[in-house]
Amino acid sequence: MNYLTEKVVALSGGNTTVDAQTAEKGGSTTQVKLLEAGGEPRKALRFRPKAGDKQNLEMTTKMNMEMKVGEMEPPSMKMPVIKLLMALTVNSITADGDIAYTSLISDVAISDDTDVMPQVADAIKAAFAGIKGMSGTGVMSNRAINKHSDFKLPPEANPQTKQMIEQMKDSLANISSPLPDEAVGPGAKWEVKRPIKAQGMTMQQTATYELVSVEGDRLNVRIKINQSAGKQKVENPTMPGLQIDLEKMSGTGAGHITLDLSHVLPRRER
Repeated sequence: MNYLTEKVVALSGGNTTVDAQTAEKGGSTTQVKLLEAGGEPRKALRFRPKAGDKQNLEMTTKMNMEMKVGEMEPPSMKMPVIKLLMALTVNSITADGDIAYTSLISDVAISDDTDVMPQVADAIKAAFAGIKGMSGTGVMSNRAINKHSDFKLPPEANPQTKQMIEQMKDSLANISSPLPDEAVGPGAKWEVKRPIKAQGMTMQQTATYELVSVEGDRLNVRIKINQSAGKQKVENPTMPGLQIDLEKMSGTGAGHITLDLSHVLPRRER
């Protein structure tokens, strides 16, 4: 269940960063660094949606889970298909380009699959039961830098749902992919580093973005992600009283995103 939560959070786009100036005011300590400017023509990339712009985001999660503990390798576990729908509305744009928006998780659907263990399907359905209807507000810069966000947590949510929502709050606050401050062209690369907390564990995440192509306002971006954690004691809020001594952890991921600068949310992620 915890692993699935992490995957859903990753799909929702939790890699956006903030400037050093924001960090000095108590925000995130994430850092953005331009690695390569890319070829000509180059330009500064900025989101420029219009007030009243509406988008619907659909996230579909399909996966199997495999684990290995020492020499033990339990059989792989199939997960049900999860489809999450989120609606976003741009409320206003300031003269500096800051974008104020509202978001709403309008629907969550869990498939009924005979190949999925009933107890697994029931646990996932219970965890997602309190997600539908969650709403929030936020402000981001025209570089997709989160400046303010607020989400409502349903008071009747169970511990699993509360933990999932708490993690999604941070991820949904960073609703789009960050853009570098400098002018860039095809082939440009920039790096985003930030600490993230999940399942009671503190990790360091480094995401490398590569601008594959630019077609008007449409950007095709390739992403590589590396996560690592050092030795620490881990206490998971869903398992009170249980403490784990973590020696080390590492993980990698990769994907593609299609961005449209005239809209906030990505056109496509995979």
